[in-house]
Amino acid sequence: MPRKVSGRKSITSIFTDEEYEQIKILAAKKNVSMSNVIRDFVCDGLNGQLTESNLDFIVPIIREQIKSVLDPQMERLISLTAKSCIQSGTATYLAADTIYKFVPPEQREEVETVYEEARKKALVYMRSKADKKES
Repeated sequence: MPRKVSGRKSITSIFTDEEYEQIKILAAKKNVSMSNVIRDFVCDGLNGQLTESNLDFIVPIIREQIKSVLDPQMERLISLTAKSCIQSGTATYLAADTIYKFVPPEQREEVETVYEEARKKALVYMRSKADKKES
C-alpha cells in the first residue's frame, strides 16, 4: 500500500517491461526513485500543457520583451540609414556642382542630363544585385 503524504494523492500506473526498464535506468542515472522520475515527467507535461493553453497571455509579453530589446537597435539602424542618405545626396550634388564649375563649358554636358543618366544606371545596378540575391 502506498504511503500517505499530506496534500498529495497516489495513482498507480502500469508500464511495459521496456518502459519500466527505461524508467529504472533513468532513476539509477539520476540517483532518485522511480516515482520521482515519473512524477517529474508528469509535472513537466502538465506545465507544458498549461503553457500551450496560455499562449494568448504569453505571446504579447514575449513580443513586448523582444521589442524592448530590438527597438534601440532598429533606431540605430534607421539613424545610420538616414545619415547615409544625407551623405549620398551631399556627394551627388557636390559631384554635379564640381562638373558644372570646373569642366570647361565646351566639354561640359548638361548637368541635369548627366545626373539623370547616372541615377538610372545606379537603379539598374541596385535592382540587378537584389534580383541575384533573391534567386
